[in-house]
Amino acid sequence: MKKIFLLTLLSVFFLSAFSQNSTNGTEILTKISVNKFIADEEMEDPLLAPWWWIFWKPFYQTVTEEYTLNGVILTCEGRGWKLCRAKRILNMPRGISPELVESTYGKINEEYEDRVIAGEHRGSITKKIAFPDPLANGKTSYILFMMNWDNDPIRHYNGKAEITISKTNDLGLSTGRD
Repeated sequence: MKKIFLLTLLSVFFLSAFSQNSTNGTEILTKISVNKFIADEEMEDPLLAPWWWIFWKPFYQTVTEEYTLNGVILTCEGRGWKLCRAKRILNMPRGISPELVESTYGKINEEYEDRVIAGEHRGSITKKIAFPDPLANGKTSYILFMMNWDNDPIRHYNGKAEITISKTNDLGLSTGRD
């Protein structure tokens, strides 16, 4: 019963995040595409028992980053000690605090990893951050983090994910004053 209630509550929050329309348009700042892969042979290594993965978030041996005009493509392969995360996010416009973006990016990655380890192999997360935008005369703008993922239900450490980071000046919410 609790799971049904929580899923219903999450659905309401998810739908409310997408039902707000932007009247000034939304600018996509960057996309982060993630491809993760650990071969079965590596998981059967006797030096690392499978139970160890319960306490260990999926780390990878090699993490390669390819920067494109649209964002970053991450490829994470093999078992090792590296986090499957972009080291830096490019194409951020002026006026947005890098610390704000990095901390939210870290939080969304941790939530994603926790959900996948808990057995949610396919899903999405949305985060919305308001900040005073110097490029909009100090008015409030919003950064939207939208993450979708599809991981292997049996081997949760293998999968694909995409994070879209965008900015809008108006979510269609009226404060009654201009």
